[in-house]
Amino acid sequence: MSTHDGPIDPTRRRAAAVLIVGVGALLLAIGGRLVYVNVAIGERLVSIAQRQQESHSIIPARRGMILDSRGRVLASTQQIPDVFVDPSRVEDVDELAAQLSTRLNVPAETLVEMIRRRPGSRFVVVARAVDAVTAAAVESMHHPAVGLDQRPARTYPLNESMAHVLGWVGRDGIGLEGVELFYEKHLRGSDGRRETIRDARRRALGRARSEPKPAIDGGSVVLTLDAEIQRIAEHALERSVEWVDAESGVALVMSPRTGHVLAMAGRPTYDLNYASSAPASARRNRIITDPTEPGSTFKPFLACGALEGGFVSTTEKIDCHMGRHFFGRRLVKDTSPHGLMDLKGIIARSSNIGMGLIAGRMGNAALHDIIRRFGFGAATGIECIGESPGVVRSIDKWGTLSTQSVAMGYEVSVTPLQLITAFSAIVNDGLLLKPRLVKQLLAPSGAVVASFEEPEVVRRVVGSDVARYVAQELLVAVVEEGGGHRAKLDRYRVLGKTGTAKLTYQDRAGYEPGAYLGMFIGAAPATRPELVVLVMIRRPDATTAYYGGAVAAPAVGEILDAALSYLGIPGDRTNAGQLVTYRD
Repeated sequence: MSTHDGPIDPTRRRAAAVLIVGVGALLLAIGGRLVYVNVAIGERLVSIAQRQQESHSIIPARRGMILDSRGRVLASTQQIPDVFVDPSRVEDVDELAAQLSTRLNVPAETLVEMIRRRPGSRFVVVARAVDAVTAAAVESMHHPAVGLDQRPARTYPLNESMAHVLGWVGRDGIGLEGVELFYEKHLRGSDGRRETIRDARRRALGRARSEPKPAIDGGSVVLTLDAEIQRIAEHALERSVEWVDAESGVALVMSPRTGHVLAMAGRPTYDLNYASSAPASARRNRIITDPTEPGSTFKPFLACGALEGGFVSTTEKIDCHMGRHFFGRRLVKDTSPHGLMDLKGIIARSSNIGMGLIAGRMGNAALHDIIRRFGFGAATGIECIGESPGVVRSIDKWGTLSTQSVAMGYEVSVTPLQLITAFSAIVNDGLLLKPRLVKQLLAPSGAVVASFEEPEVVRRVVGSDVARYVAQELLVAVVEEGGGHRAKLDRYRVLGKTGTAKLTYQDRAGYEPGAYLGMFIGAAPATRPELVVLVMIRRPDATTAYYGGAVAAPAVGEILDAALSYLGIPGDRTNAGQLVTYRD
């Protein structure tokens, strides 16, 4: 028996056709999508997958050290532990907080709040920079939610010493002030990088195929400063500031034959290990940032110009009018009355009238020239950020009273660094040197990559004969016979110059009554000076003392005596007080 299927139902035929078309369209869409995924966005998807499967971690470079001139460590980097908690692994917050509280000396309530504040986090720091005993106590808990995170931290073993020179490093590891900022690139080095393969749960499976990029540690910086001379200067400055209840003070020690700064101290100061909490006024390096009128410490520079230009001789007597004289309509007074005096007497007794008369002979052009030749009005270029050039106005802006004002150390402003650098030029036979704060730059291996030990001559300011006469005759007389006698020493013959300047109001023009800057700059041994020391005391209590010879000269003498003995420099006086001469 045969069967006959008969004609196909049209409805079924249409359904089959629709199905075939639908399947074809679906296959076409899938094919198109595959083409789009592989061609159009394939590279981006591969990149996303790689980012999900691969991660990188930073290999931190170790920051280089800062050392003093004899290799003593002034700044270094240590691994300091922070204590952290993983909130996702904490079963009983109160119990954990109670255990940590006794070890960290932190209230349990504070710890509970810190942990609960970030419930989704895997890393909550509950104590920073803990000591070794605390770290050991935390580790002894063996708690799965508690751990120690070692992080690099900058430490300063001498605390406040050299704070204004060294500067400090922020929590991000970047230098913020001082040498730390100036030599940031050299000290910081270059971080490395390591790639890691991870699974879907971000668990590490192994290293990626690419080789890790190693970290390059930072180099070290060797300063010209000597930590012991710095300690001597800081101690003497601290006592002087406290004695007269001064607002602030600075002390500088320089080698006049190299330009190396051996000590740079300022008060107020701050502890470098807690720098972020110190006020900006305490962190400011006043030695380079705060120019001030130099008062009578300016007279030796003008004396050099007067002798060099032939405006005065070493034997000429000048009438100082018994301490009262009018320059035009302006009355100038000396602290003590004197009649005829030679240049030595004018400098030794710091006669404003005598220097005003000599300045009148020189004229503004010669005055301006010698001031600029000594480096005033221009930054020295020392290795510090924020150095002020001081203020020396152009001659066309000098008024009718400027000639005598400049002769007395007014209408110009100089930084302490400029002042000691210029004074060192007199002591150094008339050669102006560039001041140095950095002696060497070292590679991470300790090899020297740059050296700045050799003196850098800026220019000859005056002839050696003029410089030696001013130093050996005029400035020695200031200490032996004049207002600098409080800097006189038993073993060493000291030369120097006193200065006392009125201070202007801080918020308006004019000079503030009872506000002074007392200063003294000296050098020893006078026969061949090895050290120059400058001390400035700002706003001393005027009821106690304010003249530079009283508030600053004793500190200069103390620093010179202790520092020269430390360096092993022989004295240039005999037991009878006679001068011992040495040949260069």
